[in-house]
Amino acid sequence: MMVGWCRISTNENEECQTKIIKLNMEETKQDDAPGLLSKELMEELGGDEAELISVRKKKAKGAPKIAAEVVAEATKLSKSKRKKLAQLEERKRKEARRDQVLQSLEAQKLPEAHLNLMYSTAKLGHKETLKERLKRSINLEKAGLTLSETARQELYPELRQAKPSEPSQKEPQEIMEVDEPETQEPSLSGTTTEATDDAAKAKKKKKKAVFSTPHNAQSIPAATTETETPETSAVEAETSSESAMMAKLLALRAKNEAKRKLKEQGGPQAPAAQPDVYENRPKYTPATVELPTTEDMLVTSKQVAPLVTKRRVHVNRKDDIQLARMQLPVCSSEQEIMEAIENHSVVILCGETGSGKTTQVPQFLYEAGYGTERPGMIGVTQPRRVAAVSTAQRVATELNVDFGKTGAVGYQIRYDNEHVGEKTIVKFMTDGILLKEIQQDFLLKKYSIVLLDEAHERNVNTDILIGLLSRVAPFRAQMALEEKEQYDSLSEAERAMTPPPIAPLKLVIMSATLRVEDFTENKTLFPSPPPVIKVEARQYPVTVHFNKHTELNDYVGAAYQKVVKIHRKLPEGAILVFLTGQREIMQLVRQLNRTLGSKRRQVKSKPTNTRNRVQDEEWYIREHDDDDDQADADEADLYGDEADGSDNNEQSEEDDPEEEEPATDLPYVHVLPLYSMLSNDLQMKVFDAAPEKHRLVVVATNVAETSLTIPGVRYVVDAGRTKERVYDLKSGISQFEIQWISKASADQRAGRAGRTGPGHCYRLYSSAVFDNEFKKFSPPQILCQPIEDVVLQMKAMGIENVLQFPFPTPPEALALNTAVTTLLHLGALSAKSNMITGLGKTLAGFPVAPRFAKMLLLANQLGCLEYTIALVAALSGQSPFILERERKEAEVNKENEDEETQESDWTAEMKEAEAMRRHIQWMNEDSDVLSMLRAAGAYAYSGGSSAFCTENHLHEKIMEQMLKLRGQLTTIVNKLLGQELVLRPNMPPPSDDEQDLLRQIIAAGFLDQVARRVPPGTITSGSKIERNCAYLSCNGTVTEPLYIHPHSHLFTPDPSRLPQYVVYNNVVRTSRAYMKTVTAIEPECLFSVAANSPLCETSEPMQAPPPKYNASLDRVECFVKPMYGNHKWELPAAQVEFPAGQVKMRWFGRFLLDGAVVPSLKPFLVGKLREPSMSLIKKKFDAKIQLLVSTLARHNVASRKALVAQWQSNPRFLLDEILNWVQDNHKASLKQQWKTLVAKEVQAS
Repeated sequence: MMVGWCRISTNENEECQTKIIKLNMEETKQDDAPGLLSKELMEELGGDEAELISVRKKKAKGAPKIAAEVVAEATKLSKSKRKKLAQLEERKRKEARRDQVLQSLEAQKLPEAHLNLMYSTAKLGHKETLKERLKRSINLEKAGLTLSETARQELYPELRQAKPSEPSQKEPQEIMEVDEPETQEPSLSGTTTEATDDAAKAKKKKKKAVFSTPHNAQSIPAATTETETPETSAVEAETSSESAMMAKLLALRAKNEAKRKLKEQGGPQAPAAQPDVYENRPKYTPATVELPTTEDMLVTSKQVAPLVTKRRVHVNRKDDIQLARMQLPVCSSEQEIMEAIENHSVVILCGETGSGKTTQVPQFLYEAGYGTERPGMIGVTQPRRVAAVSTAQRVATELNVDFGKTGAVGYQIRYDNEHVGEKTIVKFMTDGILLKEIQQDFLLKKYSIVLLDEAHERNVNTDILIGLLSRVAPFRAQMALEEKEQYDSLSEAERAMTPPPIAPLKLVIMSATLRVEDFTENKTLFPSPPPVIKVEARQYPVTVHFNKHTELNDYVGAAYQKVVKIHRKLPEGAILVFLTGQREIMQLVRQLNRTLGSKRRQVKSKPTNTRNRVQDEEWYIREHDDDDDQADADEADLYGDEADGSDNNEQSEEDDPEEEEPATDLPYVHVLPLYSMLSNDLQMKVFDAAPEKHRLVVVATNVAETSLTIPGVRYVVDAGRTKERVYDLKSGISQFEIQWISKASADQRAGRAGRTGPGHCYRLYSSAVFDNEFKKFSPPQILCQPIEDVVLQMKAMGIENVLQFPFPTPPEALALNTAVTTLLHLGALSAKSNMITGLGKTLAGFPVAPRFAKMLLLANQLGCLEYTIALVAALSGQSPFILERERKEAEVNKENEDEETQESDWTAEMKEAEAMRRHIQWMNEDSDVLSMLRAAGAYAYSGGSSAFCTENHLHEKIMEQMLKLRGQLTTIVNKLLGQELVLRPNMPPPSDDEQDLLRQIIAAGFLDQVARRVPPGTITSGSKIERNCAYLSCNGTVTEPLYIHPHSHLFTPDPSRLPQYVVYNNVVRTSRAYMKTVTAIEPECLFSVAANSPLCETSEPMQAPPPKYNASLDRVECFVKPMYGNHKWELPAAQVEFPAGQVKMRWFGRFLLDGAVVPSLKPFLVGKLREPSMSLIKKKFDAKIQLLVSTLARHNVASRKALVAQWQSNPRFLLDEILNWVQDNHKASLKQQWKTLVAKEVQAS
């Protein structure tokens, strides 16, 4: 027996041992085992174990006594213990009471036989079945109660008896189920109780089927009597109702069968039965139903129009294309997709990139009759121009139809509307194009279905379209139903003269990720959640490889080394590399071509130098960020080029010097760039097959992430970065930042390697960075950029409360307030109510930003609309100027040069600026915008040739876009403003006066983006340029110093040559906050274009110079001191119309008495007044002054036009008031000539 150790006193120890020994002895005796002590030891000790133990027990000392106070204190319970003890006692009392209640209920419970006679409350209102009625009748009979006649007839059906003299074996027999008799005979055998119970249980299931005729019906009980236990009778009583019902059915069946046989054999008729009580009751006779044959059904189907017409447009596809289509996952879900579209107005289709939804769903709709038998085009939106063009071409190829203006498939993007015509059925477009169309046609009557692709990217245009179409779709459905009912009620003649009713509009939202909660769980957007169809992607397994360490600086160099390693060690397959912008892409392209290209130089490089980043030595674009995908950034604002790094994957590539040597026995690489600023022809090259013995390498921005599927990609190299334009929503300053992508984007990029087979994705960052730094999804674009154009367009559509609009993700209040403030400055909204003004509605009609629309309206008034259209086209895009930094020979020798200390960003930008000035031949020192205008005019004059752009350092794609936008804006302006302008290729350069006018127009569009040079000495820290060349914005939200960008034509390090006031297009923050696309403006002109803006305030009318009457404008004018912006900059004194009020009436009265308003009164007033007219201004309480001023104010006469209008109705108006001022000896002549003078003035007006 196991005994534990414990620390106790000596007496307690002895007592414990004694107890243990006794216990062991008792166990030993019980088990007949030998004792604890051996016999020899017991004999030696002189006794047995019990005596020895008792002796030792007597010697043990008693335990020390404990004081009563100590015992009481030790046994005292705490508050929590007392509470728990009370709870336990209460629980025991409740259990005892519960047992008493249950015993009482059990004692008073009715017997089971009585309960069977009652009706259950759970079956109130329930009609009893025949089985339930029979069972109840049996229970009533057992209880000794009298049955009703109906119950008795159901329980004991009447039997027809045959004649006793003619018994026949062929007579119908009744099958009766006989229960065992309830009486039990005494057992004759000596079996046990258990055997009796087993027999009784067996009899519970035993029932006898007795076939009897009326002759032996009475003898059945006696003949079949057997012993039965009470348990058997109880079971048989429960099943007696089933037996009676089965007997009735079998008897009826046997009777009918006997009648049929007797009739066939002609045998004797059955004896007359008792009269049937149901004989005279009406009987049911089933009617004969003729079933139509298949031929009859075919004839009927041709005569009756089907409820749902199945449409099918035959498509003659090529065999190889059809075979490739059938392998796409979305084709297996075609029926499910089309049924959902047919039965719902809005459908969400969720499928990963590569599932084929972008190219196949429009084909499903085309084959189903949308656009042909169902009037209205199939509209498909894409967030990027590249995707819209390439997808349209692919769909046209698969459908085997014509493409373009005369074909069934076309596209329209911002700078190209020449590929859509009247025959277009499937139209691909950017989401901005559809947004402009919905502003002109809210119901989108030209479309029968709209597909919003790439909705997971959550750009602003797509979010607005989802919100608008969520309201348009149900409205179109209701409108279609009402028009159809009205159309069906017309006669055939009336239908021929009435256009067919409008069809419902279907909306399909296609997303590449499973982030659909923003759509399905948004009750404001969709009160009833739309169905979500998920299509699995055709995805092969992709192995993802993380770097052990993350390269934070030279990830371009890490990408280069990774591509070289893949090319030299891994099997065939295209390589797709993801970088951030054009400069990085072109850098890597040139580096790979030098190392692995077919025309590479066979020169070995030092391993240490190969890891250095190779600079882009040929050219770069001064500013070319693409607003559509925000992937390409301003090249002048990129990160420094001095960093280097290494790829720290499973094996460090720098440890293998052979990888840096070009291997002549390896195949070459065919490297292609892919970014949004690339021309369409060059973008399409990524879909062409690589030359023989070449591996395709595509270096792309995030444009290749979801919008395009490049064939043959097996390896993906992911830098994990993206270049985004980040806005400060309060100040409006933006900067391009290289940020980590989201986890969803990383998965999208990795999935590109699994389209055609198993692939690999090499991530140039660690798994820890991926888990901790990467967000799950990218934030919606509406939360990251200004939304003034969004607010204006929505208010123009009648949506006053923008926050109540059903956005999938509503914008922030700060962004909304900033947008409203901008529109107030432009005059598009009312300062009092924030309601849209007439100017705002006009601005919303232009397909450009509100600033540019205001410039066009002002130019229309000033007569320089043609030049302003070219200016707006230039400002809507990027700068077209290219800077050639070094010669190509220097780039060739760059590989063998040692890395030197790099210049600072400022010094490099200064050298680039000087080089740009040497190469640009049309510089305008007052405005960068006018420089672009000169370049645009020269490009149009040259016929838009590529050679002209190359010779003059212009970006060909940007110049081409500017020319196309000029043509589009010309057409739109002619339509909106009623002009007849044409795009003249030989537009002459503007004159000096026209240039001054154009600079004022530019300032009118950017009233809130005016900056003033900071006075010398204000900034005391920094370099000389930072101290002396800083500007301060008029916008109070921009508090930091601004600087003219070194690439601007207005920049100079000499502060004395800098303009005092400038207008900028935007502010980009790099090392400093730079103003881009700058235009100088004179302060006098600044007030003239901002006089009615909230940004410009004026002082009280100045006493000197004094007010005067302007006869040409017919108004009283005064001089005021304008104050501009939040800083209240004082501008030069300006002459404005005198503010309304009593003072204005006094000045008008004085000019009237001086003869300035009505010159014909001058001979009768000058020199003939009682006192000088100046007393009208100085005196206040003179009677004649008060009379004249009050009369003018009462009739609101402060101009010659208003005065003549009063004379037309009352020729004596002001006669008495003026006579009070005329001397007495000259009053008669004035009265005599007054009527004539008034008549001449009225006639002259």
